[in-house]
Amino acid sequence: MYRINLCPGDRAAWGFGHATAYRGRLSAWPAFVAAFMQRHGITDIVMHSEQRPYHHEAAREARRLGVRVIVTELGYLRPDWMTVELYGNSLDSLFPADAATIRALAADAPPVDTSVLYPREAGLETVDDLKTNLSNVFLWFLYPHYRQHGLYHPFVAYARFLWREGHLKARTAAAQAVRDRLAAPFFLFAMQTDTDFQIRTNSQYADTTEAFGEVFASFAAHAPPGTRLVCKKHPGDLGPVNWAARMPQLAAAHGIADRVDFVDGLPMSAWTRDALGLVTINSSAGLDGLAAGIPTLTLSPAIYDVPGLTAQQPLDDFWTAPQRPDPSLFDAFRRALAASIQVRGTIYNRAGTRAAAEAIAHRIATGTVNAPDTADRLPPRHGRAAALGIRPR
Repeated sequence: MYRINLCPGDRAAWGFGHATAYRGRLSAWPAFVAAFMQRHGITDIVMHSEQRPYHHEAAREARRLGVRVIVTELGYLRPDWMTVELYGNSLDSLFPADAATIRALAADAPPVDTSVLYPREAGLETVDDLKTNLSNVFLWFLYPHYRQHGLYHPFVAYARFLWREGHLKARTAAAQAVRDRLAAPFFLFAMQTDTDFQIRTNSQYADTTEAFGEVFASFAAHAPPGTRLVCKKHPGDLGPVNWAARMPQLAAAHGIADRVDFVDGLPMSAWTRDALGLVTINSSAGLDGLAAGIPTLTLSPAIYDVPGLTAQQPLDDFWTAPQRPDPSLFDAFRRALAASIQVRGTIYNRAGTRAAAEAIAHRIATGTVNAPDTADRLPPRHGRAAALGIRPR
């Protein structure tokens, strides 16, 4: 096994294990990684998220050389699952997008165990994050040409994190107050983070604000009078936008300030249990909506955007006659997903990390990454992406 470290944080995470340090510029990286794979006879390359610039270029070179690309990510199923796929996730996933194939894959798959085997360990995520980011900030000179994939400096994110934690009780109380007074029918918009590659490369939007413009305009023109829209902030959003102040401004610009609520607290289940429907760009929160049996519409392609599951109608029509998901298809979807591109485990629990690593290694060694007969297919979500003006990666 060979490993390439790209930054001080990689070195800190890898410890004293053998690795090659790449200290060149991003522009020279494709040639370097291609030569590395040829020199060492690499047959498989494993990376976490193929959208990060260095990973994207490495994957491109690997495909050119006939090297199999295996991509991991946080699980589509939550909370303690991990994703392992050939060639790419989300928009680039090879997982089928039609009901018949999904039902066929699920026919012999066992039910999905939804119990939590690996609960989050308090402080583990914080320790790992600090180890990586502080190494990158203070030891940058060891890898002087490295460029991070995130949009914000780590200290900006940390400042926002501390602010959010300091206001946790107030945020939760404010969200609960909205929840308690929601007597009118309401729809839910599940927000995402602007730094997420789901927005940056897998959607047609420059940022969340642009998506809000489309949603608010549609809601103002077509949602029945008396219907409300609740916009729930992503719990991991540590960007500089003050959405509590920005949201009313955006709503007011479309004449619906009195019909829109912004919330930054409570679990998704508190909102999905009686919402009329859920709208999202392509967030995994859409799976929460489907699990609750409520109509769910994605503005951009998502792994679960399947006819029979998500609403396939225009957004303007969704507010008045939202299409409900087929419960039996959702059950088949989860079983097929778990049997092909999900493994139990999580990076937020040490035992869970070991379990995930072992399960991923087993899938790779036995050639059981992905569903059978999918390796030579084109990603099925690229068609809708092209129609929306999203450049497939």
